[in-house]
Amino acid sequence: FPFHDELARHFQVYAPDHPGFGSTPRPDWLEGMDDLAMFYADFIDTLGLAPVRVVGLSFGGWIAAELAAWFPERVSRLVLVGAAGLKVEGVERFDLFARPLEETLQQLFFAPDRWVQLLPTEPGTDTLLRMYREATTLARLSWNPYLYDPKLERRLRRVRCPVLVVWGAEDRFLPPPHGEAYLRALSDAELVLVPESGHLVPLERPEVFTARVVPFLSR
Repeated sequence: FPFHDELARHFQVYAPDHPGFGSTPRPDWLEGMDDLAMFYADFIDTLGLAPVRVVGLSFGGWIAAELAAWFPERVSRLVLVGAAGLKVEGVERFDLFARPLEETLQQLFFAPDRWVQLLPTEPGTDTLLRMYREATTLARLSWNPYLYDPKLERRLRRVRCPVLVVWGAEDRFLPPPHGEAYLRALSDAELVLVPESGHLVPLERPEVFTARVVPFLSR
């Protein structure tokens, strides 16, 4: 994606597939979000990268928040973009497990037709199998409770680093009150609402995203 290229102009960027997503198979030990946090702590240690600047989007934002809470010494700066992980009472979230794929993709963007650029016109067998595997992994990790960890809000007090919370002002998947919840739970955080953007800010407004994220990570 273009925003990866822009970040790579300023930083050394690692963008691994999460276990069970993309080209990475789902391991038997993957049962909860704490497993993913420990996986990435080991990933950071194996490559000798700590402390690192971490950017996480949506489900990846949830992983990033868990990583910074469980292993605060390994994260120097954190960017959470439309991050799942917290529940806001009275705010409806889109149920991706109960809706058709096309409707889910439409909900992710402010411009409803933007999603067609993400998928091949006629997905092949490999693409469909990958999507199915990713959906089953996501369900295994976040079906019940749905897309949040009831203990995460309290655990976020352990995060030591500065945090930039980025949210699409028109996010219908996880509405902006979820970003405000992260802002309240973190001791050193700022919230940026991006106008005319839905859930996937780096894809829909890449120029705004990098203009805010690069200076923050460079401090």
